[in-house]
Formats: sequence, structure tokens, C-alpha cells
Amino acid sequence: MALGLIASATLLSVKWHFHWQLSYVLAEPRLLKAGTTLQAVAWFDNSRNNPHNPDPSQAVHWGDQTYDEMMVGFFDVAVRASVDKWQFFLRKPVLE
Repeated sequence: MALGLIASATLLSVKWHFHWQLSYVLAEPRLLKAGTTLQAVAWFDNSRNNPHNPDPSQAVHWGDQTYDEMMVGFFDVAVRASVDKWQFFLRKPVLE
């Protein structure tokens, strides 16, 4: 999560395991200021040290199979019931 020009914070750090591909939920909700940027970052361990890697000599590409890289960063957002959701989720042009 980017907090301005130089500040950032990790919201969630996951030690992923092949046999546990569930959602991860923060223990407490985080209130984020307008304009906050969220970024999902992941690394695929294609080394021989990864016991779940079927073939370290092969390049890894995005795909739907378990031997492919399948990372997708999703997040949920909650807004007050009184907020107009049609307007809330509209992207506004960036003014320079």
C-alpha cells in the first residue's frame, strides 16, 4: 500500500503453500485514505529449492494449470450504505 510519495506499508504477507489456496483476511479492517494505491506483488520460486516446482529448467508463464503462475491479487472494499456506489467506483481523470 503506497502512502504518498515515499511511504508504504505491507498489509498482508503470505507464505504460500500449494495445498492451501484460500483467501486471506486482515485481522482488523484498514481504513484507507482517498487516493491510496494498492499493489499485489508476488514471486514465483522457479528454483530447484522449491519442492513444488515440477521442472526448474522450464520457464514459468501465466496460465490456468497448477504448473503455471496463477497469482491474482484481489481485494474487497466496503463503503458506507449511504454512499452512491455507482459514483464511488467511477474512475475520475487525473488532473496534471
